[in-house]
Order: sequence, then C-alpha cells, then structure tokens
Amino acid sequence: MPTLDTFVEQTAGAVRWLGKGLLDIVYPPRCLGCGARPESSHLPLCPQCLQSLERAPEMGVAARLDRLPVGAGVFDVARALWVFDKGGTLQAVQHALKYQNRPRYGVPLGRLMGEAFADQHPPPDGVVPVPLHRTRRLERGYNQCTTLAEGAAEVLGCPCRLDLLARPHPTRSQTGLSREERWQNVRDAFRAAPDCAGGRWLLVDDVLTTGSTAVAAARTLTDAGAEAPSLMTLGLARQ
Repeated sequence: MPTLDTFVEQTAGAVRWLGKGLLDIVYPPRCLGCGARPESSHLPLCPQCLQSLERAPEMGVAARLDRLPVGAGVFDVARALWVFDKGGTLQAVQHALKYQNRPRYGVPLGRLMGEAFADQHPPPDGVVPVPLHRTRRLERGYNQCTTLAEGAAEVLGCPCRLDLLARPHPTRSQTGLSREERWQNVRDAFRAAPDCAGGRWLLVDDVLTTGSTAVAAARTLTDAGAEAPSLMTLGLARQ
C-alpha cells in the first residue's frame, strides 16, 4: 500500500502533467538556448544548441573533488557531461528541469549522460540518484536527479535504485555557502540501505560545484559496504 507521501507526490505529478500538456498546446515549447522550435518535445534544446554546449574535461570532476579534504579517492570514476556557466544555456536547462516543473527533460538528458559514461566505462550494478529530503521533494513534486538517473540506467542496461540512498535530514540550500560550509551542511545528511553492500553503483547528480553533496552521498554508500562508487553529473560548474 503506497504511503501518504507517495500518494501526494503521484497525485501532484498527475495534475502537473495535465497542466503542462495543456500549456504545450497553447504555448509550444521552444529551445532554451536560441528560442527555435526543437525537433524533440522532450529535449529542451535544438540540435545546434545541444552541439554548442562545452564538454566537461575528462579529469575536471576529479580535480574539483581533490580540493575537498575528504574528496580525493572517493570515486572510482567521476565524470560530468558539460561545463555549467552561470547565465549560460546549460543553466537555463538545469533550472527548467529543477525549478520550472520540467521533469520530462530529465530522462532524455540522462540518456546522454549514460551514453557518455558507457563510452569509456563498464556498466555499474545500478544507478543511484542523489536523493532529496521528503519535504523538498514534496514541495517540488519530483527529484530532478531521479529523472536523470532513470535515463542513464536505461542506456546502461541496469536498474535505477531509488531504495539504496535516503536523505532523512533536511539541509540548507548550498547556494552561497563556502566549500567548508557546504561540506558541514551535508556531511551527515544521507542514509544507505544494507542492500548497497558489495555493489558497484553509479551516483547521479545534476550539477557539481564543490562536490560536497556527491562526496557525502558516496561516503555514506561506502561506509555501508558498497565498493568505491562512480559519479556522473549533468554539469560541472566553472570556477
């Protein structure tokens, strides 16, 4: 029997889906980069704007994580798909996905993340999205990382494991916090399920800035017995 939170989330999702469908009829979606009509109603960018996004350097995430005293060596593989610039096209995409009720963008974007990971690395045992605290999830109606993880898992041919990592403790927004403040904010935010022990998991997040959230989530998995996880994010913030 579904919990009250699940029922509320599913009902709210159905209402949003219906409302979004009606809006798309009246106001057809346009590319978030140039304003043209995209070829796909699911991807938020036209092919030209998609190709113009700057690919994140292969070692960019690892170099960023090394700046955290607790970040070095946490991940077996750590990659990002694109570079994230404030005010740039990818920020418009990420804000639409995260804040503007566009969860449908997550799965096709996640497929691109999965393809980039699969180009160089073997598939994991499962894909694990960075979870939201239930209050934040109910406010937003969905977890954008879950939609990204679902797309990545589809390409990688493995399950999307929503049951392995929880966020029982609410945290402040990371925006505006220093690197040390970000780590202190999330270091004890997560809880792992016993089923994660021994598994090779791919952790999925939307944007990596300092890496504090991803490292806290990964350390929670490894403390519960998982092998060194991998990380794939949609964007790597330029610093």
